[in-house]
Amino acid sequence: MKIKTIKLTYEEIMCSAASRELNDGDVVFVGQGYPILAALLAKKSGKNLTLIMEGGIIEFNLYRPPIHIADMTAMKGCAASCELIEIFGYYLFGGYFDVGFLGASQIDKYGNINTSFQRFPDKRIAGSGGANEIGGYAKRIVIMMRHGRFVNELPYITTPGWLKGGNSREEAGLPGGPHAVITQKGVFKFEKDTKEIYLESIHPKVNLKKLLRSVPWDLKVADDLKQTPLPTQEELDILRTWAPGVSIGRARWGFRQLEFLKQLAEERKQRNLKYEQKFSN
Repeated sequence: MKIKTIKLTYEEIMCSAASRELNDGDVVFVGQGYPILAALLAKKSGKNLTLIMEGGIIEFNLYRPPIHIADMTAMKGCAASCELIEIFGYYLFGGYFDVGFLGASQIDKYGNINTSFQRFPDKRIAGSGGANEIGGYAKRIVIMMRHGRFVNELPYITTPGWLKGGNSREEAGLPGGPHAVITQKGVFKFEKDTKEIYLESIHPKVNLKKLLRSVPWDLKVADDLKQTPLPTQEELDILRTWAPGVSIGRARWGFRQLEFLKQLAEERKQRNLKYEQKFSN
């Protein structure tokens, strides 16, 4: 019996892992990029979620990944929309968001995030957007870091995590805090008392020793370290139908399109040959 093999990308594993961090009934403030893919994957897979974009679009049903926070494609199927100041000033600061879903460029051991400076103060990167407020006031923070890295000390804190660990965030008057960090190598959680990050699960075919060397401190590892589950066929179908260029990469998607066109051309050739033979007789 021929065994079917499916090629996966670590982006797809990340999105699947991140989607599992959302629970039925969650109201989710979704940041740009991969957080939108993961949040919509969870919703399209059947979870009862209320998703809200930074630009004020509530309960959206995107037909392609948005380019920015107020992309008009997000208006398709949305329940409502409001001004950005209302989203932050009323809903976020009022404590209505269960989850803040964010991306990151750099993270330290307590989940503090830098998305502002590669080198402070002269070399800027993306900036905060609403990440500071979302990370400061949502009840639970889920972070996706695709190409970023862990650092001992951030050049700039864009988004507060557990600050200096322990009770320091609570003492600063901030609710909630980071819950999980998902990278291309594994899923990380935070210790209950110290709030220091630790490795909870490692993605398939990732080398643990290399992963540990990529972290500039003595990273703690769960005693029952798990392997991150692979995406289901349903999840892959959702991602590859909705956002193939993001899910499997633009270059790979381009090659898939070329393969598809070659297949169509071959089928057309065979069909024409069949008709020629039929009418020649």
